[in-house]
Amino acid sequence: MARAGPGWILRGQDKPRRISYLELLFDLGLIVALTRLSDRLTGNLSWNHAVETVVLLAAIWWVWTVTAYTTDWYDPRQPLVQVIVLVVLFGGLLMSLAVSSAFEGPSGIAFAGAYVGLHLCRGLILVTALRGHALRVRPMRVLTWFGLTGVLWVVGAFLPSGVRLVFWGIAVATDFTIGFFGYPVPRLGRSGTEELRVGGEHLAERYRQMFIVTLGEIILVGVRRYGDPPFASFETAGVILLFVITVTMWRIYTVYVADHLATGIDKATNPGRLALVAAWAHLVMVSGVVLIAAGGDIVARRPLGETTTTELAIVVAGPVVFLAGRTLYAVVVFRAILWRLPLGVVALSLAAPALRGLPPLAVAAATTAGMALIAFVPHYGQPVYRTRRQFRTRW
Repeated sequence: MARAGPGWILRGQDKPRRISYLELLFDLGLIVALTRLSDRLTGNLSWNHAVETVVLLAAIWWVWTVTAYTTDWYDPRQPLVQVIVLVVLFGGLLMSLAVSSAFEGPSGIAFAGAYVGLHLCRGLILVTALRGHALRVRPMRVLTWFGLTGVLWVVGAFLPSGVRLVFWGIAVATDFTIGFFGYPVPRLGRSGTEELRVGGEHLAERYRQMFIVTLGEIILVGVRRYGDPPFASFETAGVILLFVITVTMWRIYTVYVADHLATGIDKATNPGRLALVAAWAHLVMVSGVVLIAAGGDIVARRPLGETTTTELAIVVAGPVVFLAGRTLYAVVVFRAILWRLPLGVVALSLAAPALRGLPPLAVAAATTAGMALIAFVPHYGQPVYRTRRQFRTRW
């Protein structure tokens, strides 16, 4: 395509913002990462291991989020933008390969190097492509902050696992929050509302497609562990339960105001900031997906026998974390409360002690039944609009 000026790489505000095929290909890379993370979680059932996995998931999710912003701000039909997405996809693949032992030895160096490298590479390409354009300062600020947090990532990769966790936790928390304040940099200032403006239609579709694709990870784990048992077996029952809970999550995610994200972003006083909050809420929901996939792995490997405390925590935590994320998504993004979601969090949490000692298959059946009630019991009453807090509520 012709380069008409210094802003040739930018996506025109008046151009249609359809999802490109390359973005869909990029989403498949996220599935690979989630599969590796769920395998990592079940490979060592310890709390420290779980915290490490959360940090790794946050880093991978941030790669996806920044790429979604990139294809919203910059024209994905441009070969240079396509190169950026492919470079990030390859870097994400390297991160996925390294997650299993990211807190042990050279794998940590590979994970941190890929994470920092893909962010710096993208920033350098954009800063160069926008030479002479007023918006060049935007990727310059982002590049500066990724360079600063990159020091924590790289240095942490050479430190013992406990210290590495602290360094990487601080780094990923900074990456997640600094955009909320406009990436302030001395002399370069901070990005204002207009600089961070995003297209609601494009980002809303990206979030929806991404989440629906990640749901496939749950069934994939069950089928991958299925083997070749008799068809009428407990293993088959476990896969059926995974299918049912996947359907309930699809239903809970899509019901009630979730299809209005595009409108919410476009009408927000700060669309970029609202889209960023939506990314945080989706991270919580995706964490629930990873936990449910890990619980499905536990059920597939050992459907019978007594469930250990850690296994119980993982199987129950998946739906609880997902419902918490969906509640956060509704409250923060749509200023709406669907009361059955937080009540589901409380009910499943309180029921967990009573499930101790049951087989993993029975625990999964109980949590799936609870999710089915939340998903498919009809909603009663019309949404109520509260003028004081401007919250819509519904059962």
